[in-house]
Amino acid sequence: MEAKLRRADIVIIASAHNPSIIAPQWLKDNSLISEEPRHFVHTPDFSLFESESFSLVVDHQRLQIIAKKQDRGSLRSLAGIASNYVKILPHIPYRAVGLNFVWSIEIDEGERLPKIVLNINKSDLMSVFESHEVDYGGIIYARKEPYMLKLVIEPQGKNTIVHNFNYHHELRGISVEDIIRLMDSFLTRYEDSSRIVKGLYWRGEK
Repeated sequence: MEAKLRRADIVIIASAHNPSIIAPQWLKDNSLISEEPRHFVHTPDFSLFESESFSLVVDHQRLQIIAKKQDRGSLRSLAGIASNYVKILPHIPYRAVGLNFVWSIEIDEGERLPKIVLNINKSDLMSVFESHEVDYGGIIYARKEPYMLKLVIEPQGKNTIVHNFNYHHELRGISVEDIIRLMDSFLTRYEDSSRIVKGLYWRGEK
């Protein structure tokens, strides 16, 4: 059984992002992304920048920064891009930030499923969904200051289970310095998500 990080990104919600400023030279000049663009779209209402290591998409309400590589160095750089963006544009009315991770688990034959799905008896589900092939997962909400965690567990095929983590932080009324600290907790949330995924599983009989 193997846990694999499939995706990591940061989403910043605001009432007034300015997509028109997002250009390759602006990203370089402000020490956000120095890589050359592989794909670039630039309009007053929407901008997209994609390089070898990162993808950045922004409209007036939403900025998403995605790490295309899942090593710790790339995750650290992703957090730095988000932090520097807030430092450069402290006047934007920021509303919320999501620190997001998608993990998959490959289940080998004979290995246990996550504890969370064992609370439902599959034979009971089959009696409700007669003549259907049934897979099932779950949604977990976990609150801990300063975030609300939403974890969605979904099967993909017979041997893969995908775990979508959204660490949601409300930003209204907090300082720019505190917002930056939240961005800087990205690697900590990464470690938390890894621990949680692995904690849902066990080997052998119980």
